[in-house]
Amino acid sequence: MITAVPSRPVRLTYFPDYRTTNPYQTLLYAGLEPSMVAAPGTIQQALANQSAAQDCPTHIFHLHWEHQILSDPDITIEGFLDDLARFRDAGGLVIWTLHNLAPHEPLPKEQMADLYKGLISTVDIVQLHSLPAVAAACAHWPIPKEKIRIIPHGNYAGRYQIIQRAPARKELNLENAGMVVLLPGRIARYKCPEALIAAFLEIGGPDDHLILAGHLANGITLNTNDDPRIQVLDGFASEQDVSRLHACADIVALPYAESLTSGSAVLAATLGRGVLGPYTPGLRDAVDHGLTGFLYDPARENALRDALASALAEGPDIWNKRGLAAAKSSQARESAIVASAWNDLIAGLCASSHQHQSRGRI
Repeated sequence: MITAVPSRPVRLTYFPDYRTTNPYQTLLYAGLEPSMVAAPGTIQQALANQSAAQDCPTHIFHLHWEHQILSDPDITIEGFLDDLARFRDAGGLVIWTLHNLAPHEPLPKEQMADLYKGLISTVDIVQLHSLPAVAAACAHWPIPKEKIRIIPHGNYAGRYQIIQRAPARKELNLENAGMVVLLPGRIARYKCPEALIAAFLEIGGPDDHLILAGHLANGITLNTNDDPRIQVLDGFASEQDVSRLHACADIVALPYAESLTSGSAVLAATLGRGVLGPYTPGLRDAVDHGLTGFLYDPARENALRDALASALAEGPDIWNKRGLAAAKSSQARESAIVASAWNDLIAGLCASSHQHQSRGRI
């Protein structure tokens, strides 16, 4: 049953603000207008907004990448959780989107465990992007089932220009390239870039190319053996560059160590590219093995090398068909579908909160 949208806009504060490097939040909140007014901010700002706007029916704090709490020297776990509790005690609602099983950067495990334990007991909703993500998260953390909601990761339709392969390759001097493999986005340990380079150096053909395009995380050094077939493009790629790089590629390689959600896989599908990666929850959600990409068993010896060898041997025609199938399947993630699920969740939360507050005043 669809719950009626609140008559006045709900005010939502989200943290952290990653819009400059990831359009996920921009696309998500644009789909929720005009029933919601969303803006980035800290939990302290959410508390201040809550106190200042008494005419607003409900305030929501939406937490995304929780590792930022430990990465910010001005934030303590105890202080953050105390502020969350104050926000809820004043009638606010807290939604936590669990993007990853663990932070992409190395952080103290004991502190992360304390943070996750506190968040699980405090928040109203833990939102995940797929059933595989729910299974993986519940295997790691005791998340109450009544708090779990599944809303898919939206696609990136309309955000990036669709560019044809031939002109894109010409711009990057790859007119005579064979198979082109792309590892996009921020290059960090969890994406196993060193393993991908090693596999490509071992089995890549003389005309094949590997492109690693994204900001190198701290401590990452990539040894390409000065092989001219491998390009490392360090730095944040513009949206035009992202489109061009995907247009050049036959395969988007995402050899994650682990993945609960993969925006990169959803982006690849949006831009009509198949994905090669391990059988993780995030990739199982976004990749249909054999149809829109190829998923390998990461526990098998030499799994990445063998999977990459097979993929390169299949050639561009098969991977072009996978890309077309991926683009078609990504249409199920269109913004209207995702926004409808979010609006229904938030309207239901607001209605339940108002009923609870009304009973408390009797």
